Amino acid sequence: AISCSDHRLAIDPRDAEAWYNKGAALDALGRREEAIKCLDQALAIDRRIAVAWNNKGIALKGLGRREEAINCYDQALAINPRYAAAWTNKGIALSNLGRREEAINCYDQALAIDPRDAEAWNGKGLALNNLDRCEEAIGCYDRSLTLDPRGAAAWYNKGNALDDLDRHEEAINCYDQALA
Repeated sequence: AISCSDHRLAIDPRDAEAWYNKGAALDALGRREEAIKCLDQALAIDRRIAVAWNNKGIALKGLGRREEAINCYDQALAINPRYAAAWTNKGIALSNLGRREEAINCYDQALAIDPRDAEAWNGKGLALNNLDRCEEAIGCYDRSLTLDPRGAAAWYNKGNALDDLDRHEEAINCYDQALA
């Protein structure tokens, strides 16, 4: 993907799509600083590319720069308020900052747009569990697992919620599913 993007950029260095595709590929390889530079190039060409803002947020979040990531997700959502992935990503960043009620609101926005987003269901469950709302969390994990039965994170998180409720045997079964 990087090679293809470089080829396109050799032909047209103002190809914003090639810049953000290269940025996404670099981020997938863990080369986040380079990814951010490419995404900034795309945004210098066209500030209204919601996917570039979202991808920049992902790269920033990967570097632990969560507040900056949230600002990027907000930029993406200002361009496209129905961008479910940006809502989910913003929820994850907020949850990581301990801002769980705000995170739940973001997950609810994402799920209103795409109720089949297993990651949003899992994230909402995790935020609820961290607020000691374990039964509600389990319901979210179940929704996530209905959509993605192999979702190891949802199985693990459900196990933690069950363990918090002293339902240890059920928790162990969930942990076994996560390991499988």
